[in-house]
Amino acid sequence: MQAQAEIAARPRLLFVDDEQRVLNSMRIMFRRQFDLFLASHGAEALDIVRDKDIDVIVADHRMPKMTGVEVLSKVRALSPRTVRILLTGYADLDAVEGSINDSEVFRFLTKPCAPQQLRETIELAAKLARETPAPTATEPLTPADTVEIILQSDTVTEVTSGSQSAERTSSTAILEQPRFAATPAAAPAAPRPKLATGLGIVVFSSDAEVVEVVQKAVRGRLPVYTAGNIVQVVKYLTEHRPGVLVTDVSEDKATIQSMTSRLKEHLPQLVTIAVSQHRDVLDMVWLINHGQIFRFLRKPLSAGRTAISLQAALQHHRLLLKNPELAKRHEVDANAAGDSGVVEGVLAKLKGLKRLWASE
Repeated sequence: MQAQAEIAARPRLLFVDDEQRVLNSMRIMFRRQFDLFLASHGAEALDIVRDKDIDVIVADHRMPKMTGVEVLSKVRALSPRTVRILLTGYADLDAVEGSINDSEVFRFLTKPCAPQQLRETIELAAKLARETPAPTATEPLTPADTVEIILQSDTVTEVTSGSQSAERTSSTAILEQPRFAATPAAAPAAPRPKLATGLGIVVFSSDAEVVEVVQKAVRGRLPVYTAGNIVQVVKYLTEHRPGVLVTDVSEDKATIQSMTSRLKEHLPQLVTIAVSQHRDVLDMVWLINHGQIFRFLRKPLSAGRTAISLQAALQHHRLLLKNPELAKRHEVDANAAGDSGVVEGVLAKLKGLKRLWASE
């Protein structure tokens, strides 16, 4: 009886790979520690997720019919509590970008992956799945949690954290959470909901076009703070408590990487959107594993896509504030690159910000 109870209490781990030899290796490595499930294609994996309460899923990307990114994106909707990891031997740009924007993966690992790294990553993911709440937007919304951004566009997109976006056509685009639908033209205009305290965006970029697009996207509905260096970034975070950082990673790469990692480590409720003119596989994987970036946008930016990403990020920030334990699911890899002197010198100013956010 005791042995059966121990087995039932083990975390549930699902591997998805179309190569049987890989599945056999995973069975040997993890069968004693986890309640293990194996799938050779995406549809089979989704059936298992529907029937079992899976804690961690590890998916290969290059599979027939359904890629790993597609599988993990569907799992994100089916089972938000399941921690998602992409493990692939083909670190192509689309897979990396999709793992950020569509699947919101916890880690991106490349084959061959050292057994110790794989084991430690999965053990951490299982711990987080068991000990932290699932990301969900099912709680009743209040006006203070509403983010409304008006664009001159033909696309209306409703976005909630942990759900897929739904698009429809309209002459005026209003981005808002469900329960606050766009007012028909013939009806009296409803009072606009009051924005939440501290909602705002810091843009860390010397590219004037990036700043301009972000300002155009929010149309004055939210404050946008432009920072030219890390000291200004921390100053705005401390004084104004904006929940989203838009950072241009095509500039001083080493400093940006160090800042992104340390900010996420010290301020897990801060949601980061990385923008760049170029896509580099290694840099993007680094930003996933060490910075837990929320979105990656390629330059030149469009106001519509930027607004959608900003709204999702702002709502995710509010969700993290309401559920502090959920922030643990964004724990960064401890083996990050060393800090630059500038980053190290401003970290002390970050400590009080946690208390300010906690007081909302």
